[in-house]
Amino acid sequence: MAKIRKFYCKKKNVEQKSLDLSGLSSYRFSLWAFIHSLIPLKFKFRNEEFIAVDDKNLLGIASVGFVKGLPYKVKIEKLLFTEDNYDVAKQLLEYVFSYYGAKGALSYFIKVSDIYSELLSLLVTQYNFRQCSYERLWKVSRRKYEEYNYKLKTRTFRNSDSQSVSIMYNESLVSHFRSSLALSSNSFKESLFPGVSQLVEYKYIVEESGSSNAMAYLSISSKDNENYILDIVQTSWYELPIDDIIAFACAEIKKRNLNFTLYVKSKKYTCSGAAYEEFFTKNKFLLSQTDIILIKDYYKTVTSKNLKGKFIMLGQPSY
Repeated sequence: MAKIRKFYCKKKNVEQKSLDLSGLSSYRFSLWAFIHSLIPLKFKFRNEEFIAVDDKNLLGIASVGFVKGLPYKVKIEKLLFTEDNYDVAKQLLEYVFSYYGAKGALSYFIKVSDIYSELLSLLVTQYNFRQCSYERLWKVSRRKYEEYNYKLKTRTFRNSDSQSVSIMYNESLVSHFRSSLALSSNSFKESLFPGVSQLVEYKYIVEESGSSNAMAYLSISSKDNENYILDIVQTSWYELPIDDIIAFACAEIKKRNLNFTLYVKSKKYTCSGAAYEEFFTKNKFLLSQTDIILIKDYYKTVTSKNLKGKFIMLGQPSY
């Protein structure tokens, strides 16, 4: 049986940021990772890693993140394990659940590519995750948007916008997904320590022409400064010019990086999700990835003096 332990390391090669199973010798100690492990759960802002080792052989890695603004909602960002070694995957998952459960985690959130059907089955049947919905990434053809003359009124996002953006986002969710996927205003605020964040992100507000009414919120993010993801949150009151938004995103990235690939996200759990998929399919965007969203909520039994007996309450933080 493999041994599971916390991992306070990063890749020796500074250009190679993604985790892999190339061996322990390819990693070096990270003081930031160690310091971050000492921070209470509600203040965490960087990913934390756990590894499975057997006689110094690296068998698996779990990378855990935290939902910004909802620190007791834990994200399993990445789960790596040697081919078909699902016992290692089980050990890593059980360790993560136990570790953060002891620190007060209320729910777990994971995205799994639809090609990993066996892993999806494992999470649903053995660990009581429920399949919520899915997200898709569509590759943008830059050639179409290089010289595109977009007409869009935008401005940089400010922290004072966070409340209105959270309302816009939560209202965009299909009603039966809101309890699991809703976000607080703190989820959209800028980090106190942006310099140590593992994510590069540019955020904008799209305003109605002739007024300051917000039509949409745009997030352009990247973990490697090469592959960027455009995420659009829109109000249902306006019909957005998607081509203009994509062209704007390309222009903003190009100011900072000439060599990049842009993907735009569609979210089935939002009211506009089907319309976005229809647009991308009709305009022959390349479907690059489909991620199934799984949620694991903890419930607790509550005794009330005013009610007879006990009842079940979903353990969700107040917004």
